[in-house]
Amino acid sequence: MTDLTSIRDRVAVVTGGAAGIGLACARRFAAEGAHVAILDRDEDTGAQIARDIIAGGGEAISIGAECTSDDEMDAAIATITEKWGRVDILAGCAGGFHDSPALEDLDAETWRAGIDWNLSGVYFPIRSVVPAMKANGYGRIVNIGSQAGRTGVPTAAIDYSAAKAAVAGLSRRLAAELAPSGITVNTVMPGPVLTPRFAGMHKERMEMLERAVPVGRLGTPEEIAHAVWFLSTPGAAFTTGATLDVNGGGWTG
Repeated sequence: MTDLTSIRDRVAVVTGGAAGIGLACARRFAAEGAHVAILDRDEDTGAQIARDIIAGGGEAISIGAECTSDDEMDAAIATITEKWGRVDILAGCAGGFHDSPALEDLDAETWRAGIDWNLSGVYFPIRSVVPAMKANGYGRIVNIGSQAGRTGVPTAAIDYSAAKAAVAGLSRRLAAELAPSGITVNTVMPGPVLTPRFAGMHKERMEMLERAVPVGRLGTPEEIAHAVWFLSTPGAAFTTGATLDVNGGGWTG
């Protein structure tokens, strides 16, 4: 492994790290030798994942925290920097979706909750972690968007699609601001990925999604984590403000 691809001994924070893509990212970072901090509202599951990583010879901690809370994010990052002295990588994987009602049926409470979960839950971890990255003149921030935010998939929730589109815009804006500090900010836009949430869908909808993917199958969380890993390496220093589609060839729903 060359210096351009090594994240050994880097400190990596993964929000939403207790399941799905976040879990795959946490495991990938640990396998690459990084010190991993799992931030998730599911504190018990996060703690078990951290124990599993440690049992496998890695370094990990878990912090139960709500990513939409600036206070909880500040406290979590303070705990991480106290333990390891810095933060090098942030993978913003927190978020989620619900069944998609039509515009007329989407109430204000559901709209606000979806925007908060999928956009504020990306913004506040970044806001909390940037001072630590600036202090070291180095940082890699990779946010998880969605093809729903790029293509207007009619089966995706409206609030989810809007928030995921905004994640890409947020990343591009922050990339320009933070580049002089040695911090890159990028977005990975997955197509349909076989996470536990997807696996719980009706068989007919799963088959419809598979037919819409040119490669003929759903992606895996590990494939998304591989893209996140690349953007988290030292060798990705000239890649910032990018939106990377990982979608099996252009999923349009």
